[in-house]
Formats: sequence, structure tokens, C-alpha cells
Amino acid sequence: MEEPQAASLGASPPRTQFFMFQFLSHLQFPVGTYLLTVLRMLSSSGPRRDSSRRERARGGQAGRRPREGTSRPPFNRRSSQSARHSRHQRTPSTTPSQVTSQGYPRPVHSVLSAAASEEGHAVASRDDDFLDQVIMAVDIKEKGKIGCAYYVAGEERLLCMEEVIGGADDVVDKLKLDLQPTIVILSVRSDSISDSADTRLRRNVSLVDGDDGHQPLPYQIEIRPTPDFDYEDALNRLIGLCSFGEDLATQFLVPGDSMTYDERLQPEELGLTKRRGKLMQISSWLDLENKVSIGCAGAIISCLQRRRTAVYLPGDPDANQTFRIARLEMFNLRGTMLVNSDTLVSLQIILPESHPNAFNQGPGASGAKESLSIYGLFQHHARTPQGKVRLRQAFLRPSMDVVLINTRLDFISVFVRPENQSALELLSKSLSRIKNMRNTTTLLHKGIEGGKTKQNAFKSSVWESLLGFCYHAIDIADTLREIIGAEHLPLCVRAAEVLDRHSLKRVGRMVNEIVDRESSIDQRRTVVKRGVNEELDQAKDVYDGMEDILNEKARDIQPTIPQDLNMELNVTYLPHLGFHLALPRDPATGQAVCDGQELGWQLMFTTPAQVYYKDATMHEMDHELGDLYSAICDMEIEIAHDLAQNVLRDEDLLIAVSDLCGELDCSLAFAHVAHQYRLSRPTITEDNIIEIKGGRHLLQEMTVPSFVANDTFLVGGNGETDSAGPSMILLTGPNYSGKSVYQKQVALAVYMAQMGSFLPADSATIGITDKILTRITARETVSKAQSAFVIEMQQIAIALNSCTRQSLVVIDEFGKGTDTFDGAGLAAGVFHHLLSLGHQVPKTLVATHFHEIFELGMFNDARNISFAHMEVRVDERDSPCTGIDHNSQVTYLFHLRSGRSGVSYGVQCAAMNGVPAEIVERAVEIARLAQRGDDLVAICSALKEDEIEELQSAERASRMFLSQDFDRDWTKEELVSSLGAMLEIDDAVVTEEENK
Repeated sequence: MEEPQAASLGASPPRTQFFMFQFLSHLQFPVGTYLLTVLRMLSSSGPRRDSSRRERARGGQAGRRPREGTSRPPFNRRSSQSARHSRHQRTPSTTPSQVTSQGYPRPVHSVLSAAASEEGHAVASRDDDFLDQVIMAVDIKEKGKIGCAYYVAGEERLLCMEEVIGGADDVVDKLKLDLQPTIVILSVRSDSISDSADTRLRRNVSLVDGDDGHQPLPYQIEIRPTPDFDYEDALNRLIGLCSFGEDLATQFLVPGDSMTYDERLQPEELGLTKRRGKLMQISSWLDLENKVSIGCAGAIISCLQRRRTAVYLPGDPDANQTFRIARLEMFNLRGTMLVNSDTLVSLQIILPESHPNAFNQGPGASGAKESLSIYGLFQHHARTPQGKVRLRQAFLRPSMDVVLINTRLDFISVFVRPENQSALELLSKSLSRIKNMRNTTTLLHKGIEGGKTKQNAFKSSVWESLLGFCYHAIDIADTLREIIGAEHLPLCVRAAEVLDRHSLKRVGRMVNEIVDRESSIDQRRTVVKRGVNEELDQAKDVYDGMEDILNEKARDIQPTIPQDLNMELNVTYLPHLGFHLALPRDPATGQAVCDGQELGWQLMFTTPAQVYYKDATMHEMDHELGDLYSAICDMEIEIAHDLAQNVLRDEDLLIAVSDLCGELDCSLAFAHVAHQYRLSRPTITEDNIIEIKGGRHLLQEMTVPSFVANDTFLVGGNGETDSAGPSMILLTGPNYSGKSVYQKQVALAVYMAQMGSFLPADSATIGITDKILTRITARETVSKAQSAFVIEMQQIAIALNSCTRQSLVVIDEFGKGTDTFDGAGLAAGVFHHLLSLGHQVPKTLVATHFHEIFELGMFNDARNISFAHMEVRVDERDSPCTGIDHNSQVTYLFHLRSGRSGVSYGVQCAAMNGVPAEIVERAVEIARLAQRGDDLVAICSALKEDEIEELQSAERASRMFLSQDFDRDWTKEELVSSLGAMLEIDDAVVTEEENK
């Protein structure tokens, strides 16, 4: 099969020229240089790049260094001409040495005199052009999951995006705007998915949006087959890149087929593979759960390999220095907080669970429902389909735009006022009747494309949705005018412009005057009201009187039947088949009670109960009345077809109003939750700070009788001056005291604030946070060949490699899944590393039970750390190492206090949760011995008194047995007596133990 070719608007030079360039560049001067120069002048095309646009694009991308004052060499790369240059006027490409002071190309003979200089400039030209390359790959899978990866040639970085769901048009447009790609790689799958959507969505989603009637695209397009985006293939390609960060001193090997050991053999020759270890290494840089984005990264690597093969001959050492990948990173949409799936689950932001209804477990359903989560509290207040979609997008993409966040907060502030509560309920009630007009207009388009001959082209629900939409949209417009303080809200101002009451009334009146809604629902097709079309009304009148006509014809034909048959004749009308005489069948014979053919009737067809004939009268009725029902349906289809076309004239209005209703519905859901759960408005600032007064955990508060609020103050690095507060809060203290809940409530407050929601707190000042990185929960699964500890290591590695000074890092009991000393060392190393980042230190919340790490004194000089613990009140008679007194009591106050706590009260926690008393007492005893510094090995290996007595008895019995002379002949009585004496010793020990 021929390989799909890249779609490009610019003409590409023949492939043979690529190899000619490479071949000629290796020839000796002067022939090679001369021919190389001539060939370049004849074949290259495209002027110099517009450097200002590229520099602006580079300056707007995070992590790129703008190049100031550098001129752009001409586009003279060995690969195909990029489509982004086709908008410029095409001129022959020249190197700097070929340009005279007047700007004209020099003649060829003058180039030969400076061949070495020309060749150096040619290489520089190719290098500079190559450094400008930004290759982006996008893939869209079913259910709207969007993945993306891009490669920056000048920085040799490959970045994968955190996947997003929904909003494909907005996401793809934002990616194109943010990344400014020079090459875009698409899969056939994503293009076909765009095709299946309505045409308006396809125009927005598809990256191939340039045509003859529009300005050419500023990037080259490559449509690649779906296997290029395969997840497993992408992992294999990434493993091939793993050598850039491989530590040869430490390798992770997995047994294979052969285990024959030979020191001279390499691990691969031993049947061992490094794949697992390399995947673990890659997972410290990339989140491998983003399978769509990882597939896009594989497509980019494949593209780079193809370009390298096309440019360089096999074995060329320069090939390894071109299209090289030196670093892997994750990124999120610009202006959006980065939150991975582990964080969403750990913080219970979005937490799906298996649906209990078996009917929702099929392949056509999602098979899941929302569990107890923050999103679950909000989604019940979203009333429209488009509102639910927009609400989920708001949860998955917390904003970093202060203006946008404050706009949402302003909206909530107005709608939570007591005087606006009645209007809020009216708006929600009206929105519950609003349908998504994007789906409705799609159905109208499909009905029109089906033609006027197709019955049931328009579903009856379409007209019901349209009429209800117009009616309730007008109600929404009227209700918004009653909101006090809404006149300054951008959303309400836009609603006043978009909600064209006159046009909505016209569309609704048009549908209401034509469509009979009740009959349409009953007949499951579009039924037109009377008075719309006179010919249709006449046909319906005849059809309504059809019963009388049929009865009259039956009475006329009845006398022609022999009277001795004593049977009943029916005249029936069947749509599409016409009028028939129906005779019943004889149950005994299965034949008609009368042979109609003897009467001159024509047999048409039979059924199990009837035999149908036609006579001259039936043919006459077919000719005069025709297929009346079908004629009525055809006329109604034509009227519905015209109605659909008239409605679609206002398609843009309907979609705009529908989208606005979705945005309004999403914002009202925020207002409902803020009012229901007593949330307060946060202050959003650009300062790198988190200050919360009286913070609460929204979910935990719902599950306990009362909740104890706590304060938080964290300051991240500002890059310029010393921090005014702690950048790390290190929590210690007992189990079950609320440390994890406190960590989560702080992270949730930051997350909700940047969604544009009110917070469960008395007051809060939240600085813009770019990432929330957590090490809280290790989600184990049989689909991953990884232990819980390995998953923890990957989570902490991603956090350390990705955090910035604006990030929030939450670490809960890190290191507990391995040896105590190793875990404590790892935890201390991670904490010390985060504190030593200086002005780039992130805001960090840490909880640990490794009290021994503080004895090293490594945190004594840290000024940006704050120690805290959860307050616990313990009865004075009780001590964590002095047994369990039934009268003692441990009271958890859940109040945050400053300072460290050196106890965990794990024994009391075990007793409270039903651990058997003997186990608890043994634990207390061992803890007491360990605290005194006793040798636990010697003590635990010592025997108890009963065990010593039993051992002594066994020793006496053994000695008695060995003292016997079994070489002599024993009588039966002697043998029984000797064995009885041995057994008496054991019985005495047993009796003594029973008496005790």
C-alpha cells in the first residue's frame, strides 16, 4: 500500500533532490560545492521567514527564550516546503553569501571564489530554519477525549498534554494559538470523528481548515494512519529515547525466557529486558495514563524518524544530532491549572464509580456514575445538557486568568443575594426545559438531507424541543431583567444581546402554527395542523370519513356473495397497498371460506387469519382515492421540510442562545452550591500566597455532625525577595487526627477558587497556582505491573520534576511503603530538596509519621518551614506506652496547632477500631521495651514458663527413651510399662497446665 502523503499547500521539491543535496555536500571542492550551489539556487523556493511573527510566538510560550536582533536565513531545509510560507510571495532562496549589498543574488562564479564561506552559511541557514520547527500532533478519540503532544526543535523538548474531555473546537483552537506549530500531525481517526459531527463543529475542530477561498494555513498538515498513534507503539518509541537520562549504574531487569548466567553476556543476552525499568524512568517525566497524548508523542517521534531518514544517508554521524529529543515534559493548556488524574481522584474532585443499574453497564453506556465528589455536588444543579458539559469543562480546566475568575465570582455574588433567590429558582426551572439546539439543528439538517420522500425524516421530539426552547428562552430573557445588580455582569449583558425575543417568538410561532404536537407524539411523526394547507385538509377529511366509505362499499358487495355461506365481508384500506376485500380463513382447512376467484376476484396476498382480494370496485377506489394515507404523509413531509428550512435560517441564533443558556446554567450551578453550603467569596491575587481563615472540607462537612474549621497561611517563592511566610507546613501528630483532611481542604480551596467558585471558608486570599501535585493515594490495579511503593515513587518524581514556585505540592505520609529507614531517608531528602529551592520553592503541605527525621537537625536552619499538628486531648492516666485502661479516653479535637507532636497514639486508634485486646496489649508491651532500649530480638525469642516446663518434660521423656536397651528381647508387658512411664511424664505436664 502506498504511504499516505502529507497534505501541503506548498509545492514540495522532489525526493531525489534531498539525496542529491546530501551526496553533493560530501564531494571535494570545487566540483561538489559548485554543483551544490547551482542545485540550491535552481530548486529552493520560499523567501525569508517573517521573524517578527515567530519571535512573538516564541516570546508567548512558556519556557522559550526569545531571540532578539537575529536575522532569519532563507528557508532552505532538505524537507518539503512548509505550507506556512505559501502566503508569501515566492522568490528564489539565497544564502547570505549570495546577496550583494544591493540585495541581488551574486552570479555563480562569484560564489565559487568563496565556496567554503558559502557552505558554512548554507549549514547555518539549514540549522536556523530547523531550530524554528514546532511539530504538534493532535488526536481526538470517542467521547471527546483530546490528546496532544508537541516538539520544539530549538530546545529539543517533547511535551505531552494532560488530556481534556469535551470542547474540541475550543481546545484545538487554543492549542494552535498557544503553540504556533509549523507542522501539525493528525490521525485519520480524529479527522473522521470531525466528519461525523455537524459541519459547523467540523469547521472549528478540524485543523485542515484552509481551502481555495481562504488564506493559506501557516503550518503544514500531515494526515497519518491510526497505527502511528497507537499507545503501545508510542511506549516502544519512548523507550528508544530513554538513553538520554539512563543511569547505567542502576538498572531494572525483568526475567525473560533464558536465565543462563554468564558474566561476559549482556543483560539482553541473558533473556533479561530493561523495558520495565525504562518505563518506570519515563513515568517520572510523563504521566503514562494520558494514553491519547502518549500516542501523539509516538506519532511525533515517528515523524522525526521519517524526516531523519529522508535527509541523511544511513550511517551519517550528523543524523544523531538532528531531530534529537533531550527532555520529556508534561504541559497543560495555557491559562489552565495542571491537575492530573491522580489529583482528581485523591482530592475527590471527580470520582466516577460503577453504575448499580445493569442496563447502564452495556457497551453503549458510560457504565459509571458520579460518586461522592465535589463535582457530584455541583452537577445536580446543572439543568441543561450543554450546561452539564460546560460545568465538567470548568472542573477539568481551572483557570489562571484573574479577570475570568473574578467575572465568575461577580456573577455568583449577585445571584446569591437574598433578593435574587426567587429569580434564581425561576431561571433554573426554565433552564430545565431547555434542550441543546446543536443536536436539534443537526437532526433538522439530517431530515432535509434525507429528502422529501423519506417518511419520519423529522422526529416529533425535534419540534417539541424547538417550541419549548423558544418559549423558555424568552422566559429566561424576561427573568434576567428582574435580577438586581445583573446589569453590570458581562454574561447578563451578553444575554440581553443574544436573546432576541422577537426572533425567538417568530420561530416558536412558526412551529406552533404548523405542527400538531399531540398528534405528532402519538403517531411518532410530524403531523401538520389543519388550516395550513387546503389540499391537505381535504385529504384528511376524506381519510377521516374512510370508515363510512368502506362500510358502504361492503354493503354494496355483500349481495354478490352466495347467501348459504353466511359469512362476513370486510373492505379494508392498507397504506401503500390500497383497498382490498378481506375474507376470513376456515380454521379447519386453513382456506378461505369462499373462493373469491370464482367470483371474479383477484387474489393479492394472505395472512394467517385473512385472505385479501381485489375486484373491479377495489381497483376503481384505488384509482379515485389513491393511496390516501401516503399522500397525506408526503404532503406533511413537504411542509415539514419547508418548515425546517425556515427554522434553519435562524440556526446561528438558536445555537448562540443554546450556548449562552449552557454558560448561564453552569454559572447558576455555582450560585446554587454557594447558597446551599454557605460558601464565601475568595480574593484572587497574583501574589504567590494562600491565606485561608476558617477553612472547611466541603465533603467531610456533610458526613459528620460538626466540623472544626482551621486556618492556613502559605507563601511560595516569588523569585525576587524573601518570602514573608512559610512555604512548607509540616504536619505531625496522631493517627485519625485529621491531617489528611486538612491537606485536602487546602488543595480543594485553591482548586475551587480557580474554577471561579466560592469556597467553604470564612475568608480566603488565593494566589494564582499553576499546578496541584499530590502524593496522597496510590491507586493499585492488576493492569499495572507496579507495587504501591513504585506508584508512590512515580507520583513524587512527577511532582519534583514538574513543580514551580506557583505550584501547590501535597504529600501525605510519603515513604511508608518500604523499610522504615529507607522511607524516612527518602522523606527527609524530598522535604529538604523542596525547602532548598530558594526563590523557586513551591507551596507545600506535608504530613509524616517519621519523627526520627527531625533528630538529624536538617530542618533546624530552615526559615521557610512551619511545624504544626492536630490537637488531641488524652486522659492523664493514659499513655501511648502503658497499656489500655478501659476508663481512659482519647479525644481528637481536629484543631490545628503550631509545633511538632512526637506521638501517634496508634495503639489507642487500634483499640478504638476493634483490634483484639491481646494484640493491643502485646503491642503496648513491645513499644515499652523498645522505648527502654531493650534487645527486642532476645526478649521476643525468650521462652515463657509453661514453654520451659513443657520443654523440660520432653527432655526427660527423651532421655528415658534413649536410656533403654532395645537390643535385648522385650516382652510385651515390659514395653508397655516403659512407654507408659514416658507418657505419664507428658500427662503430668498437661494436667499441670490444665490446673493452671
